[in-house]
Amino acid sequence: MALCLSTLAWIACPAGAVQAAARAVAPAPIQSPHVSEAPVQPAGMAQPSAIQPAGSSVRPQPIKPAGTPGTAAPKLMEPDENDTDAERIRKLQSVASGNPKRGSAAERTAGRTAWLLGLLYLHGEHAPVDRTLARRWFERAKTLNEPLGNAGLAWCEIDGCNGPPAPAAARPYLSPLQKADSGLALYLEWRILERLAPVQGSNTGQPLHSDPDVQRMQLLRQAAQAGNASAFNELGLANVTASRYDLALQQFNTAAARSPAAASNARLLRLRMDQGESARGGSGSGGGGNGITATGNKSPEEWFAQARRYHRGDGVPSNYAEAIRLYQLAAAAGNPSARRMLELIYSRPAPGGSVNIAWMRQLASMDVTAEGAILNFSSPPTPQLFVRDVTPLYEFIPNEWRKDRSLGQR
Repeated sequence: MALCLSTLAWIACPAGAVQAAARAVAPAPIQSPHVSEAPVQPAGMAQPSAIQPAGSSVRPQPIKPAGTPGTAAPKLMEPDENDTDAERIRKLQSVASGNPKRGSAAERTAGRTAWLLGLLYLHGEHAPVDRTLARRWFERAKTLNEPLGNAGLAWCEIDGCNGPPAPAAARPYLSPLQKADSGLALYLEWRILERLAPVQGSNTGQPLHSDPDVQRMQLLRQAAQAGNASAFNELGLANVTASRYDLALQQFNTAAARSPAAASNARLLRLRMDQGESARGGSGSGGGGNGITATGNKSPEEWFAQARRYHRGDGVPSNYAEAIRLYQLAAAAGNPSARRMLELIYSRPAPGGSVNIAWMRQLASMDVTAEGAILNFSSPPTPQLFVRDVTPLYEFIPNEWRKDRSLGQR
């Protein structure tokens, strides 16, 4: 699995984003984002000393969430272990469908129960996924003065519960949500900007924002500062892409208690960092080999292993341009397997001389680690993905109402 992570998104993951199958690559000439516009050179040619690994050398300051997100909630009904799912849903509906007195504790309980029903139908917990019903229960929650109902309605506009997505239409719901959960409101505004970003300024004659990427990153950091788990997960995905693995791990761990995706990402990243340390003999905080290293000072073998991971989409987004760049670094440093791989890559160019994408896909499972073994095919990887929760609202489902069907690519 592979989720294309950009700088946010960043993710490999955009958005919609930290998303975990390998990103398809268009059959166009591949240009590395980290080198000049000059064509990629064949194997064996010396590489400029100025080439550096992907990622920024500037380390952002860690974010510490302020306080506990969300508002104090009435105690909800817990699922009875002896009930079927249908019986559990009926009990919740009975509470949420009443006619409580305005401003009473019963109204608060009914409103929060309606919000829970919307979440269960949205995510398929104890009920089939039904986004139309989810929206109805979010509307009911809003009618009962449950402020988080606005979050459900905003998400339905952003993602399209019973019609095409209309991200801009979500904004009216964010103002009342801001008082109840500012982190979630900021994160949803970030999602709106992510969805609208590809079409901003088109056919309008108006200039684009001076730096929309900076604007969106500021929103994401503010959402994390306010304690939103999805924002921490997104920042972690962005830092994985930028090779700031220790900071990414910290951010995943911060969100892990509320976000199953962040918990999964933390386990995967920790595993790969440990593999890197093991490949280096257990010394240092970074590593290479088949793992991830937090430093750019790699051996030729480590450059080659990193190139293979990007080539195969093994735990990172598949990126042929980055794979070629890393193969070149490894070959220039004397790695024979990298030289053999580059020779194979350039042996079958596409018409016009560009890299042959179909041939690159075949080479992804080819073993070139031993002389004379270049025609042996290794088993295709079983990719592990850095992921997002299926929606940013999943963290609001109480643990007792979850069935661990939380992870998905968005």
